[in-house]
Amino acid sequence: MVFIVLLSLILNALFMIKFYQNKKFNQRITNQLKWIKQGDALAELRKHHSSVSQDLLIEEINDLIKRHKQIQIEFNTIDNQNKEMISSISHDFRTPLTSMLGYVQILQASAESEKEIKYLKIVEERTKVLSELVEEFYRLSLLESKDLSFEMEQAYPILLLQEQLALYHQELSQSFSTVSVQLMEETISIETSVLEFNRLLGNLIKNAFSHGTERFCVYNELSKDSLMIYIENKVEKTDALDVNKLFDRTYKGDKPRTSSSTGLGLSIAKKIAESLGYTLEAAIEGEILQFKLSIPLNERK
Repeated sequence: MVFIVLLSLILNALFMIKFYQNKKFNQRITNQLKWIKQGDALAELRKHHSSVSQDLLIEEINDLIKRHKQIQIEFNTIDNQNKEMISSISHDFRTPLTSMLGYVQILQASAESEKEIKYLKIVEERTKVLSELVEEFYRLSLLESKDLSFEMEQAYPILLLQEQLALYHQELSQSFSTVSVQLMEETISIETSVLEFNRLLGNLIKNAFSHGTERFCVYNELSKDSLMIYIENKVEKTDALDVNKLFDRTYKGDKPRTSSSTGLGLSIAKKIAESLGYTLEAAIEGEILQFKLSIPLNERK
């Protein structure tokens, strides 16, 4: 009787040990698969030789990991090649387009009839639009390929914003019945690329007067460690906008009004913000589309 009890205890103990070993193994496999799926870890699993079936499962998973690694390498290679190709093509287009625009302007100077002047003006406008689109493609390809180097310097972000608003004053006045600028006079300086910072702000402002209506508003807030700039405008059809896709390349919320646009303006603004260490977010509240640019302040000056 005692022997049977002892045997039962031993078998139960072995069963419990095996049960917890299998549970631990299953949890380890589950976690590994989750990490692989998320792209957080691609280390191969080690065999424990405690179970033939488990070792066979580990071999299959390791084969999956190897294949996943290879696919990732191939994808990154193709992605980089595509970015380099787009950058090269865009660069090659820039010079002939500039030359074409110059020739058109020469022809305009010698045009005599109103018909010639009219058609040359149309050619000039279309060439300028095409040149701007190529420039956007080129800029985005540089940002995505990390080939764009920024010349950093100390600058005053509020002053730069005021200058951009003044630059587009006419377009804003024509597009909106109400233009509200409520900026706190903050003498804060940051280290930034003035050229890219202006491009970022310019793209947000141009998006507003290109697609907004009635009301435009700019204001800023200051926290202990960040400067927040808000750019808002009213939009006619908020249900036609997917705020989660606004920064995606080629996304167009209002196709009829963007036929001459690449849809890259907001995507470029987002890339510039990320490259400069800023955060650019979009939100819709009622009929208002809001962009929030958060600039970290490491040193208050």
